[in-house]
Amino acid sequence: MIDRFNQICEFRQANPGTRGNGLSVQDPSLIPLIEDLTSLRFSLEQRFQNYRGFEFKFEQSKGQTYFPSILHLAILPPKQTVSKGIYVVICFDKLGRGALAGCAESKTNPMGLNTIIRKIPRQDLNIDVDGLRPTTKYNNTFENPKEFYFHDLSENDLINHLQDSLDLCLYHLSLIDESPININTRVNAKYAHENSDFNIDDIEDGREKVARHITLRRGQKKFRDALIKAYNGTCAVTGSKTLSVLEAAHIVPYKGNDTNVVQNGILLRSDIHTLFDLGLLTIIPNKFEIKLHQDISESEYSKYNKLTLPSNRLDYPNEAALLWHNENEFKK
Repeated sequence: MIDRFNQICEFRQANPGTRGNGLSVQDPSLIPLIEDLTSLRFSLEQRFQNYRGFEFKFEQSKGQTYFPSILHLAILPPKQTVSKGIYVVICFDKLGRGALAGCAESKTNPMGLNTIIRKIPRQDLNIDVDGLRPTTKYNNTFENPKEFYFHDLSENDLINHLQDSLDLCLYHLSLIDESPININTRVNAKYAHENSDFNIDDIEDGREKVARHITLRRGQKKFRDALIKAYNGTCAVTGSKTLSVLEAAHIVPYKGNDTNVVQNGILLRSDIHTLFDLGLLTIIPNKFEIKLHQDISESEYSKYNKLTLPSNRLDYPNEAALLWHNENEFKK
């Protein structure tokens, strides 16, 4: 697998996926590249064909008139396609520096993933997977992107990340119930050594883990977007309008799609969300009044105690859900 990965990168180094370097699908120089892609795809099939009991499809770059500028290998869960779906994909850097892998969605038909913005104007990336056409710009289509580099690939790291990404896909497709936060915790457990020494090589891994955790904690994109609209992009408690720190808080904890509804959610600033989940802050039904636990009643959060939520709501937050939080989550 490592040899094939490096050979694909070497091909792209010799034939950059940039304007003016396109190759016809009939070009004989593509034969070894196609063989490498096919071999790598076959290796993925052997490892993931019946992963978790599901039947996956595997696709590789083909092209019609010209071969794609961004080479890819995709692992497709049931009923998913590259043009419309959620899937796992390895996209190779257009200059041959390595590849980007993770759970991704279609560029032309986004499916609501918590995609991470990697590419911004006038920014250079170490791994760049934006193609020449607007529909082939893939840098910002990944929820959990991870870079893998030419001549520095660990096969185990790649396989573990692909497995993590498949679990994330299956979760988003409601095919498994496991929380993606639990998925990330499990896969990244090898980094959680209680007494480990500081290791500079682990810094990037830690940052990626935190970025994934923040993205997941904000809530599934459709649920969070619905709450942002319902609450006019404003934290229900603090009034903060800084979207980057606003999170979709479940009142009754997440138990599947039925709990991902506006009535069971509140848009909260990240620190307030933490207090809410820890049972240190709740909202009294009927009054819609904020109540703080005595442990924080004299803290900097005391100004929010007995504050009443805006009353222009129709049927949210749901009073029965708030009562459940009062009785089951709020510390006595």
